[in-house]
Amino acid sequence: MKQILLSIVAVMLCAGSCVAQDVKLPEPQKEGGKSVVETLWNRASGNEYSDRMLSEQDLSDLLFAAVGINRDNGKLTSPTAGNRQEIRLFVFTKQGVYEYLNAENILRHVVDGDHRDIVAAHQDWVKTAPVVLLMVADEAKFGRSDEHSKVVMGVDAGIVSENINVFCAGTGLVTRPRMSMDAPAIKELLGLDDTQTPLVNNPVGYPK
Repeated sequence: MKQILLSIVAVMLCAGSCVAQDVKLPEPQKEGGKSVVETLWNRASGNEYSDRMLSEQDLSDLLFAAVGINRDNGKLTSPTAGNRQEIRLFVFTKQGVYEYLNAENILRHVVDGDHRDIVAAHQDWVKTAPVVLLMVADEAKFGRSDEHSKVVMGVDAGIVSENINVFCAGTGLVTRPRMSMDAPAIKELLGLDDTQTPLVNNPVGYPK
């Protein structure tokens, strides 16, 4: 009986303390990697990954490269039309899904569990990448929703993806830009509305 009571208490304590939380990332590094020219010579897409999770430092540097704030005026490493900064970046891992908040340099917890399959969209190799980055265009942040604006937001998402591609080439990581995904399932999972559109994703990992 005593053992049962102890087990119940342990479960109750875990329920109060084992809740997924936001993750504060280390500050991005300002040095490291290959030269720009060498990086461009090494730039290539890949789809074979080690199953080792990215270190928090490498993940912080990667996310900074994608949409990090690199100036005191709040502007980003990736330019956007009119500095609207309408591209939201989500991080899919085996443990859960997070949104990268660049001002605080944190991963905001969105949902528990491994949901890389809905980004993979039947391409199973995507699920072997320990991290999948998803770019979502937010029309509310852009301020317009006409057809030209949708094209512009697609270009902005492509710029973020290319920042990821170049960073990976310069630091020895593997990635491949993709547009295939189960967009309806993603929107349902993330609670996105009709003005928030998943556009591009990049699986990322260490070389196999």
